Amino acid sequence: MNFKLPFLFIMILAIAVSPSIFENSFAQQQITPHQQWKKFADPDMLTCKPGHLLIQKSNGNPACVMPSTYLKLIDRGYGSHNQSMMDKRPEMMNHLMNSMASNEKLMTHWHEMMQKNPNIMKSTMNDWISQIKKNPELLKNLLDPMTSEPELREKMIATMKNHPQMENHLKSHSMWMDSIHQPMMGSGMGQGMHQSGCMWCSDYEHNSMNSHKMTMAGSTKMMDMIHHVWINSEMTRDMHTMMLEDPSHMAMMSNQMMEPILNAVMDDENLREQMIELMLQHKDFMNSIRHENPEANH
Repeated sequence: MNFKLPFLFIMILAIAVSPSIFENSFAQQQITPHQQWKKFADPDMLTCKPGHLLIQKSNGNPACVMPSTYLKLIDRGYGSHNQSMMDKRPEMMNHLMNSMASNEKLMTHWHEMMQKNPNIMKSTMNDWISQIKKNPELLKNLLDPMTSEPELREKMIATMKNHPQMENHLKSHSMWMDSIHQPMMGSGMGQGMHQSGCMWCSDYEHNSMNSHKMTMAGSTKMMDMIHHVWINSEMTRDMHTMMLEDPSHMAMMSNQMMEPILNAVMDDENLREQMIELMLQHKDFMNSIRHENPEANH
């Protein structure tokens, strides 16, 4: 009889608790965030489908939206970013940061903040170079937009010409010098930029290019959101890794921050060589700089 009482007590407790647990789990999976909110009135109980983010709309009601929609709602003032809510949902925060890394307005502002903070800029460049050395695909992510877009090619060439180690490396690189003195290949779109002189021969005169700077016109709520990430060193490191791994971000960064990241790559002898190899493989880029006179002195 003494053994039956504890057992009976456990059974009664299980019957009392289990339905609530199952009910909450079922409700969170099957009902909308607004219905969850009315039922539980506890932000920590709210859940969304995988890949969706929880946002509090301007009317106070919660909603689950895609990351790109989340940013639009914040930007237009239809929703509020709640960092404490995101801190409790790291997977959602990761999705949000990935979406931020592909957003042109946010990344323009992020780049401006980096350039105004020498310590963060230096540590980020060092970290990126370390990652690029470990994963050559990241260097390809970096160079593809620069070598593919005609205006970015001009900025890239100007940056390379202003880097003494890179200029000397190119002049002493037989495959590079042979390639730029060959006739153009194929029928690439870049042929319209074919040069009349050799930019790595002694008589080349450099003309610098002026960059076009974008302006950030985001809402105050958008600024609050990005600064929540910026002031968190761990999230900032994660953001910088996402930026480097995202080709769409590299295309944005190429216009605004080409010089510091390209100089950081060219400062490393091994990465300079890898960079040259990738440029040699890019037909349109090489066509844009090939010398018209094969008899020119190398």
